[in-house]
Amino acid sequence: MKKRTLGLMLTAALAAAMLAGCGSSDPTANMSEEEKAAWEAAANDPYGKYPETVVYTTGYNLTNQGADTLSGTPYENDTPSDNAYTRYLKEVLNVQNENEFEAITGADYDQKVSLAIASQDIPDIMYVSEYSTLVELVENDLVADLTDVYNNIACDTVKEAYASYGEDNNPLNTVTFDGKIMAIPKTQLSDGQDFLWVRKDWMDKLGLDEPSTIDEMADLLRAFISGDPDGNGQDDTVGLVVHNEVYGGYPNNTFAVDNLFTAFDAYPAVWIDDGSGNAVYGSVQPEMKDALQLMRDWYSEGLIDKEFTTRTYDDIVALLSSGQCGAYIGPWWSPFNPAQTSTYGTQDAEWINISAPVGSDGKINAINTKSYGGFVVVRKGYEHPEVAMKIVNVNSEYSKQDFSDASKEIRENQTIAYFNWPLYCEVQPGNNAELMTQHVEAVMDGSADVSTLTTEEQGYYDAAQRYLEAEAAGQKADSADYSQYVSRIVAMDRMIEEPANFLTPSFFETTDSMSTRWASLEKLEMQAILKIIVGEEDLDYFDQFVSEWTSAGGDTITEEVNAAIQK
Repeated sequence: MKKRTLGLMLTAALAAAMLAGCGSSDPTANMSEEEKAAWEAAANDPYGKYPETVVYTTGYNLTNQGADTLSGTPYENDTPSDNAYTRYLKEVLNVQNENEFEAITGADYDQKVSLAIASQDIPDIMYVSEYSTLVELVENDLVADLTDVYNNIACDTVKEAYASYGEDNNPLNTVTFDGKIMAIPKTQLSDGQDFLWVRKDWMDKLGLDEPSTIDEMADLLRAFISGDPDGNGQDDTVGLVVHNEVYGGYPNNTFAVDNLFTAFDAYPAVWIDDGSGNAVYGSVQPEMKDALQLMRDWYSEGLIDKEFTTRTYDDIVALLSSGQCGAYIGPWWSPFNPAQTSTYGTQDAEWINISAPVGSDGKINAINTKSYGGFVVVRKGYEHPEVAMKIVNVNSEYSKQDFSDASKEIRENQTIAYFNWPLYCEVQPGNNAELMTQHVEAVMDGSADVSTLTTEEQGYYDAAQRYLEAEAAGQKADSADYSQYVSRIVAMDRMIEEPANFLTPSFFETTDSMSTRWASLEKLEMQAILKIIVGEEDLDYFDQFVSEWTSAGGDTITEEVNAAIQK
């Protein structure tokens, strides 16, 4: 592996010189044995620093927080090619990104990736979010075999993190094709149940206790609608805000209401085991009807926002930010939503997460997400394929143990949350969020020393201390410190103390027929669900929908899913 890596580098350099018209001169002629050894050592060390800067082209993921989060900070002039993370990688590894495209994480970024693949001209190293995209790249022979790279230089933290998911759910399984590791999988770091998020200041004003059951949640929503919790003397508050896609994308579909369905043991939008070893689609199972009846009743009464079918995501944020609504369902990291930060800053709003509504055993029924959250691939023929693994090593392990001056900017940028690490790939254990909170709280309660924290954990600890100091002084904490404290401490405490029942879907990916039929089936499904909820169709219409779904390709896809599981 060592000789091959160096050989690739030198061969590429020679080819470049010849193409540039440099005659027959040998580009290695003036390189000493010591210099060659230095390049080889760097290429085969998980954290080896290259003797000269290695440039790699890539696509850069930006968060959706907005560049204004940098305003007034020392980093307001940073760019996707020159920021805390890229400077740190330059210092540690001597690598530099040149971005062929930059886009907000999600649909915008994915579209840029699709355009690059369609042109058969992908960057040297690139993050892709979808498994189907990875398959396309492998089948078109566009990406490099990373088996030797992974086996030789993946750091211990990365290898142990993958193993923590268990043999059957190891993220490496997903990137292995014909025994070859064709990508570096990003682990799913955001697992956990959704919660009911409510304005505790409204609850206190109305003398309400925390709800737990469906009926108690309904009582809270009634009080929020009729009790004038905002104190303006007007009947202008709305009930539970609901995303017009209702459910799916768990637990990342903020404002969706998957928890209302799982409380009835219904698991929409995922493939589940029917009890006999066969996979069935949760959205067409009979358990859905009880949940739909509840939503019909709540919508009719006004407990659900009457205009939810036409509201955009931004409309919902505006409702919450303006103080017209005090309840929604979302994940533990919801405090980063501008709806919460704005009401905290302007209305003294106190948001808390509540384990509601629970199922029959008093716990939230939740859906396990897949163990992987995207993939890093390397263009076939790129002379430094090991750079991808080294960057993931630094992100996942080295930077978290580095308290030198070089890492100071990394620690400070953790609370700003605008730039992502290049390659957008962190590898951590599945329960890493809970572990970090426990480590931080151990320092806060004096049972552990601050020196036991990683740099990332120290960033969360520092944010928590700043938040508590501001509150104790009767001042408003910085919005970034507020978000970190309420998510990492308040919300995570609830998740640790009140764990959910998790169902693991039987299948996460796509099949052949899904590429042509799934979009129309999803549209059919959501149209039916919305019609039933708002009362355009009665509950029995669900059975008609199931029949139409089956005949429109659902039966074929179900067969393909079960065949894929058996492979």
